[in-house]
Amino acid sequence: MINSRLLKNALCLAEHGNFARAAYALNISQPSLSRNIQALETTLGEKLFNRSHRGITTTHAGKIMLKHAHLISASSESMQEEIKRYQGILQGSISIGAGSYVGSALLPQAIVDFSQKYPEIELSISIDTWYELPARLMEKEFDFLVIDSSDLELAQNFELIPLDQHQAFFICRPDHPLFNKTKLLASDLAEFPLMMPVLPQRLQSLFQKLFFPEIQPTAAPGVLKHIICNDQALIKSTVQNSNNIAIASYGMVATELKTGLLKAIPLKIAGFVSNFNIIRRKGIASSPSARSFIQVLHEIDTQQSLAEAPHIASLGAEILV
Repeated sequence: MINSRLLKNALCLAEHGNFARAAYALNISQPSLSRNIQALETTLGEKLFNRSHRGITTTHAGKIMLKHAHLISASSESMQEEIKRYQGILQGSISIGAGSYVGSALLPQAIVDFSQKYPEIELSISIDTWYELPARLMEKEFDFLVIDSSDLELAQNFELIPLDQHQAFFICRPDHPLFNKTKLLASDLAEFPLMMPVLPQRLQSLFQKLFFPEIQPTAAPGVLKHIICNDQALIKSTVQNSNNIAIASYGMVATELKTGLLKAIPLKIAGFVSNFNIIRRKGIASSPSARSFIQVLHEIDTQQSLAEAPHIASLGAEILV
């Protein structure tokens, strides 16, 4: 049987690419680390690392070893956390990457509920663009992501756990000039700058048809006035004090709608819906604490689906694009 300590040493060496740095990180001497790697290579009967004056590289056998070592390490951590949960002393940390929209809609209440239930678990949340986060997940920065995965090729390396679809709509300040229109059309919105993060291609295509219906598919696309911004707090503040408009789901702006700080533009667009998924690395077991947070996310997601139904109905008949 392979000593798990040797696997841990190999993982650290692969991560740092250098015996001295890896030994320092492991708090052992460099000769001890070298002996441990040699012992692991002897046990497996294969050379795992190529040594040179520029550092170390992983052999093919080493890559196979590292793949399984990651699984063993994750399983060991999961076992320890599950035992701690059984003992009533669950601790640890969770690192989550989220897109701008879902981060604003679901995470605030999920963080509150989870922290009340598991106060000893440390949470780290990073909001970034949906197309940047998967690479960071592969680099093991996160336990999981919560993002719109419409345009991402994820099938080979990731496991997707779908969340509910939520109808999106446009928001603006209550006294916006749009409300002076006798008959409001979707194309009227194109007169005003749209504040938003970078959108998936499916929504960019939808907006072309929505805002520029007169342009033929083979013609050059219309140019939409827009301001790219990934900070939802900044977007809401700007929209409240200008003629800019923005995109939201009910969970993002429920408080502002109830208090009259923002107002929904009464247009319900077919296909203008979220496509949020929880994304994990395939083949890597989630820790009990991460699974608990995912369960809380599902609960909040279901609550929002029920709470938003009356508001979505108030937007009027669905407009086909």
